[in-house]
Amino acid sequence: MAYLGPERSFTWEAAVAMFPHGVHVPSRTITDVFKAVDRGTADYGVVPFINSLEGPVGETVDALATHGVGIASMGELRVTLCIAKRGVPRVVYTHPHAAAQAKRALAALGAEVVYTSSTSEAVKEFEKCPSDCAVLASPRALERYEKTCGVEDGESYTRFAVLSRRGGAAGARAALIFAVPNVAGALYKALAPLAERGINMTLIYSRPTKLSPWDYFFLVEVETGPGLEPALEELRSRTTMLKVVGRYNVIALG
Repeated sequence: MAYLGPERSFTWEAAVAMFPHGVHVPSRTITDVFKAVDRGTADYGVVPFINSLEGPVGETVDALATHGVGIASMGELRVTLCIAKRGVPRVVYTHPHAAAQAKRALAALGAEVVYTSSTSEAVKEFEKCPSDCAVLASPRALERYEKTCGVEDGESYTRFAVLSRRGGAAGARAALIFAVPNVAGALYKALAPLAERGINMTLIYSRPTKLSPWDYFFLVEVETGPGLEPALEELRSRTTMLKVVGRYNVIALG
């Protein structure tokens, strides 16, 4: 199975928790994980999907829209962030999502923030730095270093999507990606079949299609139930594109 690596990243922790006996193969980017599953070089993939403080991960949402891969299940992990430093830091290495969850701690350091592809990759950069640098990463990634933990701005959880070529066929939640015409009331009309059947929407998020300026698609997560299938049929008739990217359960990890 492929995951956003390297080892000791938060995604690695989630992958090991959900697939304790699997062969875990790190990928450099989220898109690389999708490609591995899409091409069949990995049976499953694990990528970050959404954080309770910072919202959905844009690269994951974009890849769900453009790849023939779906969500089979979801794992939720409590996120704790730590800072390790040498000397008086002039730079601090971390991942953008981690930085967004620890804005106050980074501001207190007063150092330039240098982004990396994962928090584990940030630790690798920190290891190359002889002095006057810091890193923001997970406790597991910083096991060998003296550190200050619990620096995140609030209680933080991240959900990690398990990807497969077929996606999940059953579960308490379903994720949908769709687009609507750029006319007044189009989104309201598209969502009406869900409301009329009492289907609870737990997430809505818009992303640029990158096909033309100011053109967007939507990611929606809903609770499943007997009214979902007829609602989807009606929703399909009111959208220009509809993709069900998985039905799944959310599992607490650790």
